[in-house]
Amino acid sequence: MAWLANYHTHSHWCDGEGEIAEVVAAGLAAGLTAIGISSHAPVPFPAGYALPLDHLRAYRDEVLRVRELYAGRIDVILGLELDALPELRRFNEEQALALGFDYTVGSVHFQQLDDAGEPWPLDLSDARFAALVRERYAGNVRALVEEHYERIAELADYPGVAIVGHIDRGVKLWNAGGRYFSEDTPWYRAAVERALRALAATGRIVELSTGGWRRGLPDPFPSPWIVRRCRDLGVRMTLNSDSHHPSQLVHEYPRALALLRETCHGEIARFDPARGDWALAPLPTA
Repeated sequence: MAWLANYHTHSHWCDGEGEIAEVVAAGLAAGLTAIGISSHAPVPFPAGYALPLDHLRAYRDEVLRVRELYAGRIDVILGLELDALPELRRFNEEQALALGFDYTVGSVHFQQLDDAGEPWPLDLSDARFAALVRERYAGNVRALVEEHYERIAELADYPGVAIVGHIDRGVKLWNAGGRYFSEDTPWYRAAVERALRALAATGRIVELSTGGWRRGLPDPFPSPWIVRRCRDLGVRMTLNSDSHHPSQLVHEYPRALALLRETCHGEIARFDPARGDWALAPLPTA
């Protein structure tokens, strides 16, 4: 794994564990040559999982301090994970991204508003997801899923987004055994296809997240057939684990690399610090 990176990591600065320096040290010990620190960005509503806005500068300073500490041993990339809702676009541009970051992961964690006017999480619990389907979509899970992929498609031109995070997690997490829908259903495949084509058109990078396996699901995020479809459409991919503890940094990376090879991905997207941009590099052989 000599050159592999992980650009989707969390620490105690948001809803993860460990100091940023501990996360970086774990990446170095695992053989990575680059690691992106991507705490959940501030949001304009109460959220225990997110970095508070008044901690943003200190977070940025700490990442840059650790970058200097590990210079020459591992590249430390300064990032954030944005809740890329249309309603948060202005806040994200004017507040969350105001200090300047190397990259962001754009993710969809919420859909619709609850009775208190706050975003309704897709991934909080099985019961909350069931209530969302029932109360906000009148039991029509297809409407929820199609709206989810519309939100994913909107990340194609969302300010600051480089990587699109765990694109199917929000609708797949509680769908064990096809409880709500089958991924073979034509309407589901069409919704995914529309989103992927939008992302391909603007060069967005889709992550292959091993987080699905970590949660005990049979597949990563996204499902293998979507990984292959990314290859067919020319959507660049990168490999991340969405780690929330230093021990999770390279969770199931060998398995993920095997999947990328099986789906004919010969290259993977990497951040080039010298250029400040993304480039494709050959997929490692081990």
